[in-house]
Amino acid sequence: MSDGRKRAADGAFLLALMLYILAGVFSVPVHGDEFMQMAMARDTFYLARGQLNRIAFQPPVERDTEQYLRLINGTLNKTLIGVAWMLDGRDAARLPGIFAWAMPFDWNQQHGNVPADDALHVARWPSAMLAALGVIPVFLLGWQLRLRSLAYPSALLYALHPVILLNGRRAMMEGSLMTAILATMCWLLAMIIAEHSATASGFMRRIPLPLRYAILGLLAGLAMAAKQTGVVTAAAALLAALLAGLARERSWRPLARAGLAAIVAMFTWFALNPAYWNNPVGAIRETITARSDLLTLQTQGNPLAFDSLGQRLQAIITQPFLTPPQYYELPNWAGVLDTQIAAYQQSAVDGWDWGPLVGAALTVLMGIGLLALVYDALHRDLVAWAILIWTAATFFSSLAVPLNWQRYYLPLILVGIILAAAGLGRLVVRRVPEEKPALSAVREGKPAA
Repeated sequence: MSDGRKRAADGAFLLALMLYILAGVFSVPVHGDEFMQMAMARDTFYLARGQLNRIAFQPPVERDTEQYLRLINGTLNKTLIGVAWMLDGRDAARLPGIFAWAMPFDWNQQHGNVPADDALHVARWPSAMLAALGVIPVFLLGWQLRLRSLAYPSALLYALHPVILLNGRRAMMEGSLMTAILATMCWLLAMIIAEHSATASGFMRRIPLPLRYAILGLLAGLAMAAKQTGVVTAAAALLAALLAGLARERSWRPLARAGLAAIVAMFTWFALNPAYWNNPVGAIRETITARSDLLTLQTQGNPLAFDSLGQRLQAIITQPFLTPPQYYELPNWAGVLDTQIAAYQQSAVDGWDWGPLVGAALTVLMGIGLLALVYDALHRDLVAWAILIWTAATFFSSLAVPLNWQRYYLPLILVGIILAAAGLGRLVVRRVPEEKPALSAVREGKPAA
């Protein structure tokens, strides 16, 4: 097959996967956080009207208020919901109220905290479209590691993973978070290959070095703005970029470039968080307190809370491929979604229900991929080092998760997909293809021309 036909096939494959993700937007079961994100979309209207006083940090902060939700959540999804709401010709008055988790679903419905189906569908499009676009960076991540032998399985596992589909299609922060994480790591690997390979693609070479790092900072800032846990990937990417730069040039310049990326990341996050503009120190301090109190509240008396380190390690091993989708976390939702869950599971758009055997095989492949990357890293492969730094950061952050809530493990699932694809690629393709431009040069430590 000619190169042109191969590229056309690649494009058709990615388009089909993106359409599959979008096909389940209307049928995925609801979640209370969707209603909360919709309520927070009022901030978009405040900004459009210039009502910054409605968003500015003003202590004291009370639980379950607009200000409280503003501090403990990311901003990208709620802002995009507001934009979609405006484009659909709806006004802020039609947004739902703040969902009261302590009250039954019926009570919230009676008090205007549960939107109608058509309104919920409008709010889901931003997250779902971003989740669908995530197919592209996950494909490119696999490509940068081992060409099509990793690109295709990586994209396929992402687009058919039932947990990614469930959470990415909902009007929640996870769609924007996943895509921002993947885009950050994809750009990082492209930077490393361009800097350390004499045969790297000309596209990245034409971008000035400081601009490359600025774009990395922009993407890292978007990951942090999507959800506060995005800071883990942002920190890992900046560290990997710094170490890769120092491996090529032992001087102050890599430190300066990494510093530039960090400044751009913080500026991006700050620009997308107007609640912090008037009092950043006070708002950050209150955010840390509110997040800590929320985790304490979530774990107290919760049967899903972990009692030991062993349980946390078990979750890290089982969440990527051995755990079925978790449609809700709180016991008072039991029975509320039975009809929706049954209909969704019987549809053709709920992903690949691979069962325990295939899940175990994917988990083994994940381990093989990890060992393969360790082997490459020991042979001076900077791309492998970058993936390992991302893996380690995600592992330790997942180890800090205090309860078995599946959504909190989505960044780990993304890492698991790349590792499983890497393991499969090593078993299918015994050597690195000659057309692969970067890795052989990186292994030899050759700087870019």
